[in-house]
Amino acid sequence: MVWHKLEALCKGCFCSLLPKGARILAACSGGADSMALLDILWRLAPRFQWQVAVAHYEHGIRGEASLADARFVADFCQKRRIPCFVEHGDVPGAAAENSHTLEQAARDLRYAFLQRICREKGFGYIATAHHADDQAETVLMRILRGTGVKGLGAMRPYSGDEILLVRPLLGASKAEIMAYCEQAGLAFREDATNSVADCTRNRLRLELLPQLQRDYNPEIRRSLCQLAEVAAETSDFLQSEVNRYWQDAAYVRQGDWALSQKTVAGLHPALQRGLIRRLWAEVTGSALDLSYVQTERLRSLLLTGQTSSQQELSHHYVARLAYGYLQIDKSKPDRQADQSKSDQSEVAVPGMTSWGEWILQGEWRKPDGHKTLPHELYLDPANFSEPLVLRTRRPGDFMQLPGGRKKLKKLLIDDKIPQEERDRLLLLAAGSEIIWMIGRRRSARCLQGVADYHKILYLRIEKRGN
Repeated sequence: MVWHKLEALCKGCFCSLLPKGARILAACSGGADSMALLDILWRLAPRFQWQVAVAHYEHGIRGEASLADARFVADFCQKRRIPCFVEHGDVPGAAAENSHTLEQAARDLRYAFLQRICREKGFGYIATAHHADDQAETVLMRILRGTGVKGLGAMRPYSGDEILLVRPLLGASKAEIMAYCEQAGLAFREDATNSVADCTRNRLRLELLPQLQRDYNPEIRRSLCQLAEVAAETSDFLQSEVNRYWQDAAYVRQGDWALSQKTVAGLHPALQRGLIRRLWAEVTGSALDLSYVQTERLRSLLLTGQTSSQQELSHHYVARLAYGYLQIDKSKPDRQADQSKSDQSEVAVPGMTSWGEWILQGEWRKPDGHKTLPHELYLDPANFSEPLVLRTRRPGDFMQLPGGRKKLKKLLIDDKIPQEERDRLLLLAAGSEIIWMIGRRRSARCLQGVADYHKILYLRIEKRGN
């Protein structure tokens, strides 16, 4: 009986993941799929000591029909004494505000609601009623739009970290779920918009899949689900290999992750793409998608690019190749870069001088003989004819080195400082003479041994908040 199959699917999925006493939040629209899942969870909960609650998000799209769905779910839960959380939203307004489709806006708001209830009420699991027909639609839609192996994997039986999203009915068809509702005598709501071919997913479900089933493959849905299963396993294996090669290919440069051009260039293209996508994920700290076109452009940059080559990416990021390393950065200027090259801050002695995120403290001090630390500087202002200032680089800048004077431009090239960083370097200068390239170099005219000086200028640089 279909009853036993669906119950077995839920037991197999949940019992392998959930401990006794687990708190499960079931997403319930009132449709046949979610009502069947809720009924099964309600029946299994006493046996496994699960605490089950329901969350219903009313999208504000279908007027009275949508409100009736919310009342239906709330009434069902009240009769069975199941805790129920209902929220009313404005999906059309959110879609217009964010230039999203109704489907995308509805999904974003719905999942944000589910996550919020879990955090506020202490649920560790979200159960949704996605089934095999949904999986087939998702795979076919991704094929049509373009995707990779990971995308072909579509929906997993479970996903997420802190709060686990569980889909126990992926192994059941829509027909089996409808049969379960009939056998269990379950009432459910029907969304009339699902029968209108007015969006891509509906057209795919109502027109394309039936045509493929009729004219090409009677088992098209099963074939697409099998493709998803194989692709998911392949994707998992590839990701494990990417993580293994990451240890040799990735480095931290100036506090950010970077990929070694030399290491990555010798790898299989699949690993190159995987490493680039991991770099993207590490930098953005999110699941923002990197398109195939952007991935291939970054591969080309790694394989053939020259130093200082760069590539604009989505979400205001930019990739740069600098001295054999590929880095991805946010392409917005920081506070320090916002200050014009013509700006400067005269150093206050004694006192504090601010520049962007930096604070320079200056005071007169008798030498104590301790070794100068990287964030400290000793000098005699009498050695310089112009006032000391904080600024960024300018044409004609130079630094006095032990072997003589050297142009700052040549020094930056010799030190292999990436082009995009040069205009952001904080400098301590007297006229065109650079005394301190903060965090990198000191002038030869800075004091090394200070024992013979009665009083000298002591400077200390630190970031705000430190």
